[in-house]
Amino acid sequence: MPVPKRSPANLRVAIRGRGRAGRALERALREAGIPVSWIPRSRPRPAAYDFVVLAVPDDAVAAESARLIRAGIRARAAMHLSGALPAAVLRGWKRTGAALVSFHPLGSFSGARTDTAGGRDVAVEGDAAGIAAAERLARTIGGRPWRIAAAEKPLYHAAATAAAGGTATIVALAALAARRAGMPAGRVIAAMARLSREAAENVAARGFPAGLTGPLARGDAGTLRLHRRALARDPRLAEVYRALAKAAAEKAGRGGPPRG
Repeated sequence: MPVPKRSPANLRVAIRGRGRAGRALERALREAGIPVSWIPRSRPRPAAYDFVVLAVPDDAVAAESARLIRAGIRARAAMHLSGALPAAVLRGWKRTGAALVSFHPLGSFSGARTDTAGGRDVAVEGDAAGIAAAERLARTIGGRPWRIAAAEKPLYHAAATAAAGGTATIVALAALAARRAGMPAGRVIAAMARLSREAAENVAARGFPAGLTGPLARGDAGTLRLHRRALARDPRLAEVYRALAKAAAEKAGRGGPPRG
């Protein structure tokens, strides 16, 4: 049954899972005037909602769905927040008459109380009724929904993971190397994170390779050789650096990093 086009205050939304994404979505919904209920982990009671949101780890979505269905929870639309899994993992809800949809707000959530899933690009995938309902919900919280094919979700999510988790890892490795070079320990993480944000903002404003700066942008062969020699002391960062330098050079149309 399609989710009715209710006013936000009349929508009934329940979330199972209090992780970072679930709490960020709850904040966005409440800010949009949509009341939210939390489904408890132990002994959930029978109830009916417009949306039941599975905000649990990916590996737990199918099993948790089955548990909620057995508990007598019903929904007009069953939704999960995984960026990689298809909506079909919620197939058990289909027997209860629910539409199925996945809803992935693109963001790196820290767990802070100010985190919100609102105002983001949202990948949606599922059946026709589920997609229509999720797109309305996304727009209600200020999001920009777009439709993705189920088969393409792993590639999309890998890209998102590289942009977020990859960036965080690079910042940590860069900070460790800078600390070994003598940068003050109390400032090194914040300084490298700020540098990473500025680089990302340059690319957002100017595109790539126009937004790329530094010796990778200029192709300074001598400086890049100095970098590779220095990084012999840090094999983990050296491996990442080589891959990034190669990709930057190829994307900038130089074919590959200078050798030597």
